Amino acid sequence: MRGSVTTTSVTGHRVGTVAAVVAVLAVLVGALAGPERQRLGPQDAGDPALADRVRAAAGPIGGLRSLAVAEVTPTTVTTAGLGPADAAAPFEIGSVTKTFTAALFADAATRGEVRPDERLDRVLGELAGTPAGGVTLGAIAQHRSGLPPLGATAATGALAARAFNGNPYLSTTTAQLIDDARSAPVDPQQPPTYSNFGVTLLGTALVRAAGAADYPALVRDRITGPLGMTATTFAATDAQIPPDAVPGHLDNGRPAPRWSGEGYLPAGSSTFSTAGDLARWAQAQLTGVAPGTAALTPTAQDDPGTSIGWIWVTSTATGADGARHPFVWHNGGTGGFRSMLALDREAGRAVVVLGDTTAGVEPVAAALLFGTPPSEDAPDPLVWVPVGIAALFSLLALRRAVRADARLPIADGLLTAAFGLVLLWNRGPWASAGGWVWGLVLAPAAAALAVAVLRGRDLPTVPPRRAVTAWGGLVVSVLLLAAAVWAG
Repeated sequence: MRGSVTTTSVTGHRVGTVAAVVAVLAVLVGALAGPERQRLGPQDAGDPALADRVRAAAGPIGGLRSLAVAEVTPTTVTTAGLGPADAAAPFEIGSVTKTFTAALFADAATRGEVRPDERLDRVLGELAGTPAGGVTLGAIAQHRSGLPPLGATAATGALAARAFNGNPYLSTTTAQLIDDARSAPVDPQQPPTYSNFGVTLLGTALVRAAGAADYPALVRDRITGPLGMTATTFAATDAQIPPDAVPGHLDNGRPAPRWSGEGYLPAGSSTFSTAGDLARWAQAQLTGVAPGTAALTPTAQDDPGTSIGWIWVTSTATGADGARHPFVWHNGGTGGFRSMLALDREAGRAVVVLGDTTAGVEPVAAALLFGTPPSEDAPDPLVWVPVGIAALFSLLALRRAVRADARLPIADGLLTAAFGLVLLWNRGPWASAGGWVWGLVLAPAAAALAVAVLRGRDLPTVPPRRAVTAWGGLVVSVLLLAAAVWAG
């Protein structure tokens, strides 16, 4: 009996030692090869003084990789690039595209092609007799139409894209967009609601009213062509994505999915442009050369500090001088990019900021335009939720590996821990933390695997009296892990 106790103690000591060594190695693996913390690259291009100011403004902001920036006056354009990209690199600009749609709307009204008080079904006859057909073009341009943020097809795509890092707009053609509008609800009591669906219907109506082939053709004819914006393009299909476009990035540093698609082009689903091209656009606003500059003028009040023109938003900011400064702006975002275009019309200045991650670039624009000192926002505590979930699953896997009486529950625990680790890899706080966090969470799961290998030889496969429960748990864990891997 005494010899049996001694043997058991030695075996337990051996298992514990191996588990501890494996856990330490797991932390090192996480630190060296785990998810990449997003950092602004050290490279600078363009104007050195501007690059220095941008770097100072971006310093407190986590999650940046590359920035392309332009400072604009009526007579000058100064550009800089930080990180791997520069001012000539094409970025996805997202909803900054809506400023094109805004200008086209104001310009079409000047040309007499449409009126702000005109109903949507007067231009898109397919919507006659539908709630969407009764909203006015002006209400759409003020985000006061009562239309939902997305049409039914894109809303379904957005749910799938959020879960699986996909493209929410790929499946919506122009024909499908109009079909979605036929059955779309309209809520007259809805407060001002940002609607990609509405702006896209507005852009589609403007194409129809102008007799243009499509939205890109109308933009080329009236905006980018006359202004020499040769680097601004649209990707209705993957084949139209510029081959030299900057890759966007997810929070963990992996490449983001490209967005392309025909239906939501007027809202910015897949527009590519450069800081240099958007500087031309901003300068044309300051000088009045751009078509449809009437869109900049506020037409409705959102709250005491914010109003809206035709899509363009007017806000006020406190500058370094302590004074309040009105400015006109629109920002944008896609799966792996953020953008900002802001105009201080009183001072005759504008800034363009483009980034290739999901970190907001608005603070950089404010610092450049008004000298607003950059500040580091408190991190959103929700970004640490995946850390807690993954750590819990990892610790439970270790507990089960040590105490379970069969292989199947141990395998279930390891698969659940793998699900948590994949979830953390894809959704962790990688703007402010590095792979060492993932390594710490990996450590108990790796130790659990080592224990399972050492103990498993002496255990039955299925626990007595709990076979159905054990197999059911294993199936659920497999499905969760498969979904997490697919989502990545």
